[in-house]
Amino acid sequence: MNGWEDIENRKYPPIGRCIYCGSDGGPDGLRDEHMIPYSLGSYAELEEASCRNCEAITSYIDGYLSRNTFYELRAHVGAPSRGKLPSTLSAKLLVGDQEFIREFLAADQPFSLILPTWDLPGILRQVQPSPDFPVYNLRAYNFIPKNFRETLGLADDAPDPMVQISPGKINNITFARAIAKIAYCHAIAKYGLNGLRRLVLPDIILGRYPWVPYFVGSDSGTPPPRDPRDVRDVVGFRTATGRNGLRLLCAGVRLFAHSGSPETGMPIYWVVMGAPLET
Repeated sequence: MNGWEDIENRKYPPIGRCIYCGSDGGPDGLRDEHMIPYSLGSYAELEEASCRNCEAITSYIDGYLSRNTFYELRAHVGAPSRGKLPSTLSAKLLVGDQEFIREFLAADQPFSLILPTWDLPGILRQVQPSPDFPVYNLRAYNFIPKNFRETLGLADDAPDPMVQISPGKINNITFARAIAKIAYCHAIAKYGLNGLRRLVLPDIILGRYPWVPYFVGSDSGTPPPRDPRDVRDVVGFRTATGRNGLRLLCAGVRLFAHSGSPETGMPIYWVVMGAPLET
């Protein structure tokens, strides 16, 4: 993804008020806000950027990514965690007509990462707002360890083992709000709190705006190849044109950008941040 920015794991200067509600934090003060969840391996922070009440909400949506979406991948790569990640994980396997469950060391567990993909944000497609994603697909990224047949002790004439996938129900809105929060934090780091017209993005993140798909979406086609191995997460900004010729500032978010295959990497999610100040 040429021209995009590899995320720097550093602390950014204090904001001084909540980037979501504008509060000074009151007697509880302000907290540092992780730009990408710490549990996904990021140490980048906006200092003094969220009040206690808003931090409780963003912690919940960060936790959705950590617990419901990327949990097995986190355990596999040994991502940082405030709680102890499991040392072993189970997988349901099928060899021929034989079905069984086996325990593996976390680093050796075969698993699938299931991610949602949608269409571009509605404002970019110049359609009316809607609370529902008009396109909803699932992409599966499979990890099968080397020498898997040998690990299972399969005979040479045995069928290839298959990992049975039972994807849980994905909450598209919560996932999209978490992506919006990541994009928004990076926009604040890049442009400052007063460097763009933010429209409704803070309300989306806090769960106060019902038409999330109007501002958050993804490319609906096959994602481009993965990024180089030394690139973990990337966020990029570009301008686009919305209804009535309004110029819009958009952010693209690609988590675990170095994962996937040489042909198909992780999805790119698009968030309409607001409008540049010069419009």
